[in-house]
This record gives sequence, structure tokens and C-alpha cells, in this order.
Amino acid sequence: MSLKSHGQLLLRWDADILYIDVKGPFNMEGVTAGFLQIQHSVIQCQRSAWARIDVLDQETLGAPEVMKVIGESYKWCLQQNCVAIASVCSTSIQWQILEQTRQKTGMNLAGFATLAEAEQWCREQMAERRPPRAIGLDPSSN
Repeated sequence: MSLKSHGQLLLRWDADILYIDVKGPFNMEGVTAGFLQIQHSVIQCQRSAWARIDVLDQETLGAPEVMKVIGESYKWCLQQNCVAIASVCSTSIQWQILEQTRQKTGMNLAGFATLAEAEQWCREQMAERRPPRAIGLDPSSN
């Protein structure tokens, strides 16, 4: 008998940013279902460069094994052309976990107090990481 899933993700795309509203504490069933939801959305909405913004409520947390799956979701997203992951944190514990994850893994993660700050940082990260467009170059002219 499987346990009831705890935790909920609400996903939406706006241009090249995937917004994930994260609700409640998570168990393994909830975080696994959420990761699958993220994977499905990213695969459906193929982007050449994009960013992810997680907006965490005050109850968003999980046991160490849950946090490991969240880290795997970050890693997977970065392997799928995601250039930056921002989290709008509601608690100091969320900030600490995010910062520890960033330091330990070197992933391009950052925590913010407001959505506006997170959006600005993500736009800056995408602008820096997109390959420059070749203008007026004709490779056959050599």
C-alpha cells in the first residue's frame, strides 16, 4: 500500500521562465510526482535556454531523502538547457538549504526574498548564457 502524496506543484511558463509554485511539506510520493510533473512540462515546452523560479510557501520542506530528489530535479533541469534556478524563499531554513546545495554542487542557484528579484536575476543569467547570434556571417565566403 502506497502512502498518500504530500506537497503540490503548480507550474506555468511565461516566455522562457518556468514558474513553480510550491505548496506544503513534501513526502517521497509528493516530491517524486512533482519531479515527474516538471520533467513532463520541460519536455513538452522545449526551450533552447530557460530559467526556473520556485516560489516556496512557509511549509515547503521535506526529509533529507526528499531534499535529495529536489536536488536531482535541479540537476536534471540544468541538463535540459536551464541556465539558472531561483527560489523565492519564505523561511530562513529554506535559504540555508538552498545555499548549502549551491555551495556543495556549484549549481547556478540563488535565493531571493521577492519574485521581482528572482525574475531580474534569471533574466540576467539568461542574457549572459545565451550564445551570441552570428550576424551577417556567411561561412561559404571563405
